[in-house]
Amino acid sequence: MKKARSETRSAIQAMLAIVVIVFVAELVVMAGLASFGHSTSSFGVMLFDAGLLALVTAPPIYWLVLNPIRKEYQKRLMAEGEAEEMSRVAITDPLTHIMNRRGITVGLLDAMAQAERYRTPLTIAMADIDHFKEINDTYGHDAGDRVLKDVASLLADALRMPDKVGRYGGEEFLMVLPHTGLVPGRKIVDRIRASVSKWSFDLGTKKVRLTISIGVTQFKPGEDLEQLMAHADKALYDAKKGGRNIVVASKIR
Repeated sequence: MKKARSETRSAIQAMLAIVVIVFVAELVVMAGLASFGHSTSSFGVMLFDAGLLALVTAPPIYWLVLNPIRKEYQKRLMAEGEAEEMSRVAITDPLTHIMNRRGITVGLLDAMAQAERYRTPLTIAMADIDHFKEINDTYGHDAGDRVLKDVASLLADALRMPDKVGRYGGEEFLMVLPHTGLVPGRKIVDRIRASVSKWSFDLGTKKVRLTISIGVTQFKPGEDLEQLMAHADKALYDAKKGGRNIVVASKIR
């Protein structure tokens, strides 16, 4: 309804604009004719004719010329909007509404390129929900989905503006911390780990406390994505092996 009203209003405005343009153009012509000897009364008749002609010719001009152009412009705007929405959906995890593996990987590659170019530090962290399989087995997959959503929200809310987080796969989350060295990066994610451990997760039938384990590593110029992720995975493995609910940082290489 609003769209229809908007289109009607736009059409009326365009027609009025055409009327004014045609009227002024014809008025100039009639004024020129009057300067060549036409009487005042004759000029008044011609002025009336000019206005009438403007009103008659405006609608055909609008519908034959301007309206098709306006519709084509609207189609292009809609196509661009749909393309942007498709791009957004393509990099968004439908469950947690944060970036999916593809989206966070693209974000990481961009951060690596920036760190390489400007020689700024870059730290990444891989987080994994402890004993997540037991949650699904005991309380069901709906409860597991609630946990994933809550953890995603906790991570996203705790990170700074330039940082990124995405669901890397299953119950794993990748955090990208640009302009951040390993030591401050470890402190940031350890605060996040602590906040998750204090959160009360609603599983539908009861509320429980859960923990996450995190592996942290710093990007070294010259590394590729596979090498960097291997260091993060190794640090996460050590955190799991070390008893869970801890942060393990790999050595600066």
